[in-house]
Amino acid sequence: MSPFSEVRRIETDVLIIGGGVAGMMAAVGCVRSGVKPVLITKATFPSGSSSMARGGYTAAMGHSEPTDKPEFLYEDSIEASYGICNHRLMRIMSEEAIDRTIELDAWGLGLVKMDDGKYHQKQSASHRFPRLLHCGKLMGKPLMQSLAKKMREWGVETIQHAIFVDLMKEGGCVVGAWGFLYREGVPVVVHARSTIMATGGAPQLHEVNDSPPYISGDGYTMALRAGAELIDMEFIDYQLLAAAPLKIRGYPPHTSGFINAGAHLYNKDGERFMWNYDPERGERATRAVVNRGVGMEIFEGRGTESHGVYLDARHVIEEVNDGATADIIRVFKTQGVDMADSPIEVASGPHTYLGGIRIDEWGRTNLTGFYAGGEAAGGVHGANRTGGAALADSYVFGLRSGIGAACEGARLEKPDPESGGWREGLEKLRARESRASGPDDKHLRLEVQRVGVEGIGQIREKSRLEKALARLDELEAENERAAVAGDSPRKRFDCMRRIQETHNLIGVARMLAVAALMREESRGGHFRMDHPDISEEWRCNIVLSLEDGQVTPRRREVVEESAFAPAPEETPTTAALAEQGGVV
Repeated sequence: MSPFSEVRRIETDVLIIGGGVAGMMAAVGCVRSGVKPVLITKATFPSGSSSMARGGYTAAMGHSEPTDKPEFLYEDSIEASYGICNHRLMRIMSEEAIDRTIELDAWGLGLVKMDDGKYHQKQSASHRFPRLLHCGKLMGKPLMQSLAKKMREWGVETIQHAIFVDLMKEGGCVVGAWGFLYREGVPVVVHARSTIMATGGAPQLHEVNDSPPYISGDGYTMALRAGAELIDMEFIDYQLLAAAPLKIRGYPPHTSGFINAGAHLYNKDGERFMWNYDPERGERATRAVVNRGVGMEIFEGRGTESHGVYLDARHVIEEVNDGATADIIRVFKTQGVDMADSPIEVASGPHTYLGGIRIDEWGRTNLTGFYAGGEAAGGVHGANRTGGAALADSYVFGLRSGIGAACEGARLEKPDPESGGWREGLEKLRARESRASGPDDKHLRLEVQRVGVEGIGQIREKSRLEKALARLDELEAENERAAVAGDSPRKRFDCMRRIQETHNLIGVARMLAVAALMREESRGGHFRMDHPDISEEWRCNIVLSLEDGQVTPRRREVVEESAFAPAPEETPTTAALAEQGGVV
C-alpha cells in the first residue's frame, strides 16, 4: 500500500513548529491565553539547540552586583549589537528576563543561589556586571526537563519526528503547514488559525558546529517562500569550538569562562595574536572580534594543522575547575588532553544565527496568522549579541509569540481544510518518493557545507560570495534530482527528510550570501575582507523577501525606541492575567 494512501490530518487553533525553549515558551503563552496548541518537533521532544546550552542566560537581577538594573543591560546590548538591533525588542528582553527567571526557577530549573537566597550571577561577554544565571554545570538538561514537565502538566499535545515542507496560505493568511512524519512514513497536514515558527537556526550549513544534527534552517526557508520577510541574515554569532582531537571536533568548550579568567590565544608561531585585533582588550574583546581574529589567523595560514589556534589556560586552570568549565576540562582529559599541562586547539564555528524572520514585539510577522520566536526570529540582537542573551530571547519572545498567536487566532476564521495547496504539495512529494536514481544526498550535503565554509563562511569577499551563489544554483538543481534510497517507506521518508533539509540549507546559504554581498562593510558577526572597516553608511538592517522567485534585499532603518506595537486584542483570559500582574 502506498504511504500516500494515508494522510494524518490535524486541526488546532495554534500550531507551534519546534520543540526547544522558544517553542515550549510559546506553548506557555498559548495556555495562559486560554488556548491549547499542538507542538510538533522534528526530533525527539524536547529538542533543539537549547538542549546543548552550557553556561546560562542573562538577566539584570542585580544580585551579584546590587547597582545593576535592566537599563544597564539594555545599554550594553545596544553597544554589543553595533547599534543595529531592534531597540524596542531589546528593551522588552532586558526588562522581562527578570520575570521569566523567577517563573522558570519556580518550575524547578534549579538556578544556583548564594547563602542569602539571591541568585549567583557570573560574568559573561560584553556585560559590565555579572549577569549570567546558571545551574552550576550545564544548563541545557535541567532547562529542557523543567519546561517539558510543564508541557505534560498542562496537557500540551506534542508530536515528534515530523519535518514540514511548506506553510499553507489562504487569502494571504498562514493557515498551517504540511510535511511528513519521517519515522512513520506518513504525510501530515496541520490546519491552524495561527502558526508559530520556533525551529532555531541553520548550524548544519557549517561542517563544524555545536548544535544537534537536525537543525537545518527549515523555518527560514518556509517563511521566505510563504512571503515573510527576514532580517539580519548576514550576521552569525561564532563560538570557539574544539578543532582537535578529531573525535570531539565541534565540541563546544565555549571559552568565555577560560578567557574571563585570563586564558590566552596563540597562533602556530606562538604569537598572542588578539592584541593585533583589539589592542586594548586582547582576548577580552567582544566575541565577534575574538572569533574574527581566530578566523583570520587560520585563513592567512597561521593556524594549526587541525585548522585551529591554541587556547592556553594552564595558568588559570585552578580558578576555572568548577561548574561548566570543569566539564570541559573533563571531556578533553578523556581524549588524552590535560588542560592543566597543555593548550587545546580551537576554531570558530557557528553558535547562533543572529538574524531570522522579522517580528514585532509580539512575535508577529508581516503575514497574518504567522509568528516566530527564538533563533528562528530576527532583529533582537543586531550584528552581535551579549553572552547569555540567546536563551533570554527565547524565554521572552517565545512567550510573547504564544500570547500573540493565541489572541489573533481567536479572531481568525477556521481555515478551509482544502486550502493551502497541500494536496498539490503531496503529489510532488509522491513523485519524489518514487525516484530511485540520481545524485547521492549525503554527498550533496557535504558540498553545501563546503560552500558554507569556503564561500559564505566567517571570512567573506565579493568574488567568493558571487561564486558561492552560482554554486548554490548548481547544487539546488542536483538536489532536486537526488535519489531517494531505502527498501522501506520509513527509510525512504528518512532519506526525503535529508533531501528536504539540504534544500533548506541551500536556501539559507543563498539568503546569507545575498545579504553579505549587499553589506559592503564589516560589522559584528559579518566580515568582508574587501570592506574591512565599519561604516556609518551601513548602520541599518538588511531585510530579505522573495520577489519573482529571487531573494531580494533592501535597506531598513534601525528601529529606535518609539511607540510600541499594541498588544494583541485581549481575550478574557489575558485580560484577567493582566489584572493579576500577569504575563504581558
